[in-house]
Amino acid sequence: MTPITLFFIPYAGGSASVSFKWKKLLLPQIKLVPLELAGRGIRSGEPLKDSIEEMSEDLLLKISQEIAPGDPYAIYGHSMGTMIAFELYYKLVAGGYGKPAHLFVSGGRAPHVPRDFPWAHDLPAEQFRTYLQRYGQLSEAIFDNRELYDYFIPVLRADFKAVETYEYTAPAGPLKCSVTALTGLADSTMTLQDAEAWGQRTDQNFRIFTFDGGHFFIHDEVEQITQIINETLERSAVTSRTQH
Repeated sequence: MTPITLFFIPYAGGSASVSFKWKKLLLPQIKLVPLELAGRGIRSGEPLKDSIEEMSEDLLLKISQEIAPGDPYAIYGHSMGTMIAFELYYKLVAGGYGKPAHLFVSGGRAPHVPRDFPWAHDLPAEQFRTYLQRYGQLSEAIFDNRELYDYFIPVLRADFKAVETYEYTAPAGPLKCSVTALTGLADSTMTLQDAEAWGQRTDQNFRIFTFDGGHFFIHDEVEQITQIINETLERSAVTSRTQH
């Protein structure tokens, strides 16, 4: 199998560190590069971005420091990360990097599917806190730690604003790479049909995997997720060899 770089893009309020536990389970030929968004983790000193466009432009720069045009790569995005990944695909192709070997979209509805959840990013403090507790975005321990809670709030407001103000614009053409969607059957933020709609965005192979968990199944299904990634990218490498 040819070495390939796998870029991971986290969810709203999340850090790239979510994917760290994947490293020991991924095939040795898969180089995992967790992409940290500005304003959190190792980039906590940088100003937050509050639009999908800004976030995708920012990560395009980070990706350009990791691969050269023509190098094999794949992208895995979860929730908000799927929206960034979708926009990044077109920026990378336009930038001469070529299409990814595969796009993994996890816990996120297809970009053209209307979002019907309430506008939350500009809610007053107490209402925003209530919304977060209902959404299940943060562990209860964070709500009990004032310093930690105060750190996360600006990040979440910026991320929620990016998601809520995102406007899908039909691109020039479909995704020219195969797509795998992963979704939790108990996810209260989207339906199975929302995930299946990703199949309408590609003219290549599309597959969907379901999990018993909710929106954050990504934390509990590490072994199954990495197995799907390994098998998919291994198959992609074989297909690529037979086509050349």
